[in-house]
Amino acid sequence: MRASSTSHRENEISLQRDGIAAFETLYKKYWYQLYCVAFKYTSSAPDAEELVQNLFEKIWRNRASLHVNNWGAFLTVSLRNSVIDFHRKQLLKNKFLKNYQPLSAINSLEEELDQEQLLVLIEHHLHELPEKTQTIFKLSRYEHKSVKEIAGHMQLTEKAVEYHITRSLKLLRQHLHNYLNTYFTLL
Repeated sequence: MRASSTSHRENEISLQRDGIAAFETLYKKYWYQLYCVAFKYTSSAPDAEELVQNLFEKIWRNRASLHVNNWGAFLTVSLRNSVIDFHRKQLLKNKFLKNYQPLSAINSLEEELDQEQLLVLIEHHLHELPEKTQTIFKLSRYEHKSVKEIAGHMQLTEKAVEYHITRSLKLLRQHLHNYLNTYFTLL
């Protein structure tokens, strides 16, 4: 009877009650196991590390509202969902590259230089915006994060994120109207 209550206490990790110490315990106890599982399904050390780090980052951000009785099961299911999302994004990325690869092979040197020039102009004009708006635009357009992902990452509402993206696009359209017809998909 005593052994089971002791093992129950060892498995009880409360982020609300014990804060950073509990988080560190959780991290040390499960990180390597989760990394091995993620590596098994991604075959990439950097991708596996990123998936596990993102999982722990999400746990830390949501620690006040998490009430978990079985951390092993919770982390396993959470990682499984992250791996599924990872593969879904990889499929979309591969599909996109497959569809647009012939176009990039046809591009002339002049078109490539124009694209580089456009990216430089975009970066230049983005600096006219507040830092938060710049960050949100880059997460949206360069890292292909969804509005919901950005809102969670930046601790903003989805409406606020949409506002910042709209503001960025409006400014860029004003300054880059000559390039819009050619490179509309970048914006």
